[in-house]
Amino acid sequence: MSDLLALHDVRWPPAPTAAARHAVSSALDSRSWTARRYTRLAEQAMSDLTGAPHAVAFQSCTAAIHATLLAHGAQRGTPVHTPAFGFAGTLTGAAHIGATLLYHDVDLGTGNSVEPGHTPGQLVLTPDLHGVPHNLPRAEVITDACQSLGTLTDGRHGGATGTHCWSFSSTKLVAAPDGGAVTTDDEALAAELRQLRDYGAEPWESRANALITRPGHNWRPSELSMALVVEQLYTLTETAARAREVGARVQQTLVDCGLWHQRTRPMVEPAWHKLRTGLPGSGHRRLPAALTEAGMPLHRWGHHPLPDHPFFAPAEGRRHATPHAERLAAQTFCLGTEACPPWTWSPGETELVCTTLEMITEDL
Repeated sequence: MSDLLALHDVRWPPAPTAAARHAVSSALDSRSWTARRYTRLAEQAMSDLTGAPHAVAFQSCTAAIHATLLAHGAQRGTPVHTPAFGFAGTLTGAAHIGATLLYHDVDLGTGNSVEPGHTPGQLVLTPDLHGVPHNLPRAEVITDACQSLGTLTDGRHGGATGTHCWSFSSTKLVAAPDGGAVTTDDEALAAELRQLRDYGAEPWESRANALITRPGHNWRPSELSMALVVEQLYTLTETAARAREVGARVQQTLVDCGLWHQRTRPMVEPAWHKLRTGLPGSGHRRLPAALTEAGMPLHRWGHHPLPDHPFFAPAEGRRHATPHAERLAAQTFCLGTEACPPWTWSPGETELVCTTLEMITEDL
């Protein structure tokens, strides 16, 4: 089992390739370090990848979600429907705006949103948890797609329809110091997002106070980060294929061992961002302890559902029962670490992980 200790190494983000070094050097030498050539190349690459007609790059996915909410008219008190299980970063912008967070429960099999029961026209913000696409109508919701870069449905990348927010942070399949993007099929929305990310200024050759016609932010992306993003988007196919391969192998082992596993719809091939599991029932604490003793790297986020977090509390008197979200938060965890994610495991290491899971669960 000591061979599992190698999976505690730091393997991600990847060491820069010669092409990545050259791209960053070119961006550096250009002395135009914000929202220039590489930003446009990254936006074009995201449009090509997703099939969305418009892509707008941002400083981070958090900024992208924040801007998207503002562009949809969110302000203090605006209802935003969202699942009770997920990562706090999805809701950071909504919390800063002062939106009213209305939580709904999740599907116990996927961890994703179920029908939120919102009034037509109200905002719904929901993630593709760990690369598994949610099943809500894409054209009607804002999707936090930060974990689903590289995921395929019917052989095609998601994001062609609706509005999706993507991440290029150091823990994602496309890893940069930070960065994000919004893809959308709404031309007017894309234009508003470009204005919001640049102080609220209307597009022009240079910035001027007279061009600032609405409140905005400095959410422009760094050219150095976008240079890294562009080079990794060119090789995403290989990285995502490895994430799908490792994920499929481990997922089958979780099924065979009777452990909780994240289900997917037919024809969906997740580029697994995380591999979540757990032991159902009262023995859920024994599994992570046994795996840790065997040397398996694990990590957890979300010991409690988001409504229990003091920064993301629901509106007073609007706390609804979310038993599935509470169960997933309490009883599940992720295999691997963000510094050594599953897509960095070799075939031999993947088999060792599966063998360890089989041996441990036999004894539980």
